[in-house]
Amino acid sequence: MGIFIGLLYFQTLSTNFIGISNLNGAMFYIVVELTYSTLFGIITFMPADFNLIVREYHDGLYNLLAYFVARIWSYIPLFAIDGIVLVGSSYWMTGLVPNVGRFGIALGIAVLIEQSAAAFGIMLSTACPSYPVAISIAGPILTVLSLTGGLFANVGELPSFISWVQYLSWFRYGFEAFAISQWEGALGDHPTKNCTNFNNQTIVCPTATSVLQKLSFNPGMFYFDLGAMILCTFICYFVGFVGLYIRVLRAR
Repeated sequence: MGIFIGLLYFQTLSTNFIGISNLNGAMFYIVVELTYSTLFGIITFMPADFNLIVREYHDGLYNLLAYFVARIWSYIPLFAIDGIVLVGSSYWMTGLVPNVGRFGIALGIAVLIEQSAAAFGIMLSTACPSYPVAISIAGPILTVLSLTGGLFANVGELPSFISWVQYLSWFRYGFEAFAISQWEGALGDHPTKNCTNFNNQTIVCPTATSVLQKLSFNPGMFYFDLGAMILCTFICYFVGFVGLYIRVLRAR
């Protein structure tokens, strides 16, 4: 999939407004791909093992928390490597800012996105009574979270009754972090290059801040975005463990 993304957006220029728009689309698609492939791959976390866990836990073979933590640790390398391969194979092909430091940042963001998605998938898997229920709930929730992620709708113009959802969305945090890193590296705040607009007229390139502000993103929120994804991961794991604990106790 990383190669497909790279070919789809191959060497997109950031010196014209169409290219800027396309690269925003590429970054958001990377967030979506990291999320969906991870979540639907891990949502089978519990159904296959549940009956065995119930029996062995009540037989006193191991502590439930120890099992839960061990399973989480077993998944972390898998989904970290998966995200690194996806971004590593698409980053240079798409024409994102050619800087080793920014590339490393992009890899780190990808890992955080995947861990957030994995934690959410495990939460659904352990808290829902069955696999079909978990799958049926996951689809609508992911749709809402992606729609408030910053590309399909400007997060600064969302109605007040739905705007709060964006703060629960790692789509938004991941996309904003990608965008900040990309445009601060490619454009900066002191433009020295010329760009072409949608009418092919030559104008001064926009600054990173102006590109981000059109998305209602704040350049100063980069580290907040990273922290929010980490917090989201731990909260989902906590809720997932509580759900598993309750189900195991009630299954006796």
